[in-house]
Amino acid sequence: MREKKRARGLPKNLDSLVDIVSNNLGILIILAAFMALFGLVNPLRQLEQESRKAQVLPPPKLLVPWSHASNKNPVLFVMRGNRILHLDMANFFKQLAKLPKQSRPRPVTLQQKQLKIRFFPVTNQVYCLEFTPDRNAGETWHMARRGASTWQRVAKRYRPESFYYFFWVSGDSFELFRDVRKQLWNDQYEVGWKPVTKDEPLEICNGFEGSTGFQPQ
Repeated sequence: MREKKRARGLPKNLDSLVDIVSNNLGILIILAAFMALFGLVNPLRQLEQESRKAQVLPPPKLLVPWSHASNKNPVLFVMRGNRILHLDMANFFKQLAKLPKQSRPRPVTLQQKQLKIRFFPVTNQVYCLEFTPDRNAGETWHMARRGASTWQRVAKRYRPESFYYFFWVSGDSFELFRDVRKQLWNDQYEVGWKPVTKDEPLEICNGFEGSTGFQPQ
């Protein structure tokens, strides 16, 4: 009789156990679903925040080296062999003015420190200047940044409100030119330049394309 009673009681106990396990599994499934849902929400919020930041950021600035006309006067330099040489035009014209006057302009060559300048007329209104720097002429960028350098004296004499810098740059000095140009831009100077080969003559004329070929960019 006792065995029959025990046998009758087993299904009820099993049913209770099954209910408990089912309830626990159901709770676990619900928790897993919530965890998965929260796991999706956080990345979506992060993507939304990154998208908002991307919209706030300004577009990248594209520097296009287009020449433009300027009312300022050029200050001329040549870069060769990672050295910077100032072409002192003011001093040259002072030298030129001291020469005996001639009824008709003739070619003349004047020597400056580390530089030879040749003046030659093309027509009555047009003349050209040809520059021939001495070998290893000029200052390194390290030398130029010192207080007593020619570069520093030129910077004090020619201010960005009235002058812009123009460079002839040979292929061995492009990296130097980029560093110098960045510094000049930070100092509010306009900068123009022209690539040249190592032995190419440096020439500028007051007419023809010479009047527009040496402008800031």
